[in-house]
Amino acid sequence: MPNPVDFTDARYDAVVVLANLMDADGTLNDETRARVDLGIEAMKTASAPLLVMCGWAYRDDSDICIADAMRRYALEYTQLDASRVIAETTSRDTVGDAVFTRRNLAATFDGPRILVATSAYHAARTLEIFTFVYGPSFHIDVAGAGDPPTAAQLASEARSLDAFRATFSGVASGDGDAIFERLRERHPFYNGDVYPRV
Repeated sequence: MPNPVDFTDARYDAVVVLANLMDADGTLNDETRARVDLGIEAMKTASAPLLVMCGWAYRDDSDICIADAMRRYALEYTQLDASRVIAETTSRDTVGDAVFTRRNLAATFDGPRILVATSAYHAARTLEIFTFVYGPSFHIDVAGAGDPPTAAQLASEARSLDAFRATFSGVASGDGDAIFERLRERHPFYNGDVYPRV
């Protein structure tokens, strides 16, 4: 299915690409490659100065950060300037992708217009999360690669979105410090319940 987003007249200050999965040697799966390819297309067409890859070393059998593997893939198959492709290796999920790109990199973006590249089934949840984390001073768009979502995918995304809303209930959109502290206190991927505490 062709990507439904038309970048012809768009202009973004950064394109952020979310990871899916990879092999132990850093070979990206088809879904992650499609997301990176979409991000590269968007970066070139919308003249974005930065392409940001997200994701940590999540595999027990590998110390490769998926963001680094995505960056390597992008540089191997394009003529992009390496200084314009950045790996953000702290994040462990979509919420972390938003929190840590905002916290660690947004000050280096040339402006407030951000495009996030992910999969089509994941686009709506990604838009809500990034819009909440970045706050009203940023403009967030999301482009989704791949087929339209299935009913099962939509149901799973809805459950995840409910959990996100519950975790950050009472925190103001764009309040970076409060969002980070809530992440460290209540999100199981960051508070020590599942993975080491950040």
